[in-house]
Amino acid sequence: MNSKMKLLGLTGMMSLMLVSCSKDEMVASNPGDEIVFNTRVTRATETTTSTLKEIRVYADAKDYSQMFIDGDVAKKEEGNEYFKFAKNYYWPNDVETIRFWSYGPADIFPEDKMKDHVQINAQTQQFLGCTPKSGVDNPGKEHKDLVVAYTSANRHNDPNVSGSNVKLAFHHAFTQIVVKAKNGGASGDDSKTVKIKGAWIVNVRPTGNLAFTEDAVDNNYMSWAAKGEKTYYGLSYADGQEATLSHTYVPLIGADNDNSSLMLIPQELEKWDLEADKPNGNNGAYILLLCRIEIKHAGAQHPVVEGAAGNDPVISDGEYHYHQLFPVSDTYNSKAYGYTCVPIDTKWLPGKKYVYNLEFCGAESGAGIYPPTLPGEFPSGDNIITDRPDDKETGDTVLDDPISFKVTLEEWTDAGVDKEETPNVP
Repeated sequence: MNSKMKLLGLTGMMSLMLVSCSKDEMVASNPGDEIVFNTRVTRATETTTSTLKEIRVYADAKDYSQMFIDGDVAKKEEGNEYFKFAKNYYWPNDVETIRFWSYGPADIFPEDKMKDHVQINAQTQQFLGCTPKSGVDNPGKEHKDLVVAYTSANRHNDPNVSGSNVKLAFHHAFTQIVVKAKNGGASGDDSKTVKIKGAWIVNVRPTGNLAFTEDAVDNNYMSWAAKGEKTYYGLSYADGQEATLSHTYVPLIGADNDNSSLMLIPQELEKWDLEADKPNGNNGAYILLLCRIEIKHAGAQHPVVEGAAGNDPVISDGEYHYHQLFPVSDTYNSKAYGYTCVPIDTKWLPGKKYVYNLEFCGAESGAGIYPPTLPGEFPSGDNIITDRPDDKETGDTVLDDPISFKVTLEEWTDAGVDKEETPNVP
C-alpha cells in the first residue's frame, strides 16, 4: 500500500443523485472527510439512478505508483440512497488533482472476463471487446445499458469538488435503437391491412472498443471504434401476436412488453445498395421486415374482367372480398408473409436514442424493396414466401413505392432535444 494513502477499515459512502422526470435533482450527500461521490445518470429509459445498484470506481493520483482506487465496487444498500465502499479513501494531503473513472452496472462484464475487457490505469483507460448479443430471436432482452463517467477533480476551486465530495456524471455509452411503423392510409380508411411478423436491423458492426478521451464537448469523453463481421439484431413474433399497423406508430423493436430495445455499438452505417454491394450483394445496412399486406373491397366476389390480366389471390367474406397484395402468390393464404426492407445509413452516436418511424402504404409510401438473400437463421417455412414475380428482382420495390421513414433523434442527456432526418431512399 502506498504510504500516502490513508485507508481505514470503516465503510465509505457514495451518495446518489436521483433523476426526476424533468431534471436531475440531488437528494442526498455525505459531508464526511472521506472521499465520496455525488453521482447522477443522464436521463434515459434504461439505466437510471433507481436501477443502478453497483458501480466500479478507478482513480489516479499524481506521483502514485499504483492506482489510488483500482476498480472497487460501490453498492447501494437497501433503504437508503447511498453507495458504499467496503473501505474509506481520503484525499492525500500532497495531491491537488485526482482523475476519476467509473462505470456501471458493475457486473456488465463478468468477473472472470473483466480483465479482458476493462483496462483502466494511469496510462490507458479503455473498454475492449464490448459486444452486445446479436441474433434473430430478440437479443435485446439481454442487452445492458453501459454508463460511464470521467472527471479530473482538483480539491481547490473546483465546482465538481466540495471538500472531499466529488461529483460524477454518468453518460450512456451505447446507442439505443427503436423501430416503429404505422399504416399511412388516411384516418378512418381501413381498406388496407398491414401486418408485421418480425423486424430486424441488418449489417451492423457487433463489437467496439471504447476509450476515454479528454474531450467532453461532443462525446462526453468517449471515443468508439466499431469492428467485427457485420451481423443483425431483432425479433419475430409468436403465432397470434403479429403487429397489425394502425394509423399511429406501433413499436416493432423496442416495445415495452418484450424488452426488445437494442443497445448497440456507436458507428456510422453504410446504406445497403445492390450495385454498391456487388459482388457481395449483402453488406450495407437496412431494416428488414417480415410483413403481409391486404386490401379490402366491397362485394362478396371480385369482378372478373374478360381479357384482363390475372387477378390477385382473393378470398370472400360476407359483404367484402380481400386481395393478398404481399407476399405475391397464386393463392390466398392468410398466414403467408414475405420479406421487405428499408436501407438506412444513419450515424449512431453514443448516448443517443434513434427511433426509426416507418410508414407503409401512405400517399407517398409503399411497402419497401426486395432484400438480398438472407442467412439461414431468419424465419423460413411454407408460410414465408420468398419467390418473386418474374418482373421483380432484388432491390426492386415490393409494391409501387418504397417505405418512407423518418429518424427521430432523442437525447439521453437533457430532455426536449429532438431532431428529424429524412433520408433519401430509393
